[in-house]
Amino acid sequence: MQEDLQDDTRDDLMDHLNDIGVISVLAERDRAEAKVGKSRSRRSLGAIDIDGATIYWANIMKEELSKDSSERWWVHFGVPDEHAIPKEQSVRIKTKRTKSFPAFGKVAEVKWEGQDQGLGLVKALRANNVISQTATDLGNIEVRSLHDDFHGWSIQFDRKIEPTIDHWEALEELAEILLSSTRRF
Repeated sequence: MQEDLQDDTRDDLMDHLNDIGVISVLAERDRAEAKVGKSRSRRSLGAIDIDGATIYWANIMKEELSKDSSERWWVHFGVPDEHAIPKEQSVRIKTKRTKSFPAFGKVAEVKWEGQDQGLGLVKALRANNVISQTATDLGNIEVRSLHDDFHGWSIQFDRKIEPTIDHWEALEELAEILLSSTRRF
C-alpha cells in the first residue's frame, strides 16, 4: 500500500539520467543536499548522486496538492565549489521565458536576469544560446550560490524534467561557467 502512495519522480529522473549515459544512483536519505530548496510547503523526495560530472547530485522537491494549488516539483542540481561565495554576496540569477502568445504560445525568448555580484554571469549566460535553449526546452532555470550545509551552486528547474544528452551537456557547461566565475574568491 505504501508503494502505491510513493512519488516516483526521484526514481524516474535517476533512470532517465542513466538512460542518457549519466551514471547516477539513489542517495541515502536525510543528507544535507536534500535540504536545498526546502521550505514550509516543500519536502524533499531525496537526492540522487551523479558520478563523473561537474554536477554531483540532484534533489527533487515537491509541494503537495492542496485545495488552493496543484502538485508542483522542483529539480535542484548541485555543483560543489571550493571557492565559496560569502553569504552577503549571494548570487541569484533566473530565466524569464517569453511566449509567442501569452499563456498558450511556444516559448519565443529566454532572458537571464538577477544579481550576479559583478561575476559577469548574467552576461555570459545571455551570450550562451545552448544554455538558453535548454531553458526554452525544459523550463525556467534559477541559479543560486549556496552557503550553509552545502557550499557551491544550485541549478534549479521549476518542474519535472527529462533532459536529453544535449541538455545535460548544456547543464554541465553552465556548471563550468559557475565554477570559473568564483575563482577570484
